Amino acid sequence: MATKRKPAKKSRSVTLYGIVLGLVLGLAAAVAVALFVTQVPMPFSDKASRNAPTVLLPDVRDAPDPNHGLHGRGGAVPGTGVTPSNAPPPATPAEPRAPQPDGIGNLIAGLSQPAEPIERQVATPDPVATPSPPAAAPAPQPEKAAKAETYYLQAGAFRAANDAETMRARVLMLGLSAQVQAANVNGTTLHRVRVGPFKGLDEMNQARSRLGSEKIETSVVRQ
Repeated sequence: MATKRKPAKKSRSVTLYGIVLGLVLGLAAAVAVALFVTQVPMPFSDKASRNAPTVLLPDVRDAPDPNHGLHGRGGAVPGTGVTPSNAPPPATPAEPRAPQPDGIGNLIAGLSQPAEPIERQVATPDPVATPSPPAAAPAPQPEKAAKAETYYLQAGAFRAANDAETMRARVLMLGLSAQVQAANVNGTTLHRVRVGPFKGLDEMNQARSRLGSEKIETSVVRQ
């Protein structure tokens, strides 16, 4: 059986018509937007044009003369002898004044002359007597050195001379110096054994300790 293709042709014509209509509407919308933009004033550009300050151009007559530096004295242009009309008139020289007397110069001239010296009598002060220094006090004489004392150790007093000599022999065996001295006490003769002499207490104490270690009793005798 043969198929019918007429409906397909009709749908193709409808699609083409829709495309053409869309292009026309788009072009019309673009033209409308362009007209709106050109006719309606822009807010920023219009505000800037309304607030722009008015600048006044300077007057040409107030401009400085570029040839002012070429003018001669009195405003005349050199080589022409022409003086500008707006140049100020030359100043009139003042009349010389009569010289006034110089008071300061006269004062200095008067001071430059040396004044006559005036002799003055200066009173000469009386000489002041200089007090003599006090005599030095005599230095105190050093005290005489105390007489050195001599110490002895008495190792005993015996009636018999033999006993005294025996004690003396014991002391000599210890390396100490000893002698026997006879003395009369209440009518009785005693023989004393003296050990020494010693020059100081230290030496005497050492000898006494040595005698004590040998059971020899002693007593101190000072002369």
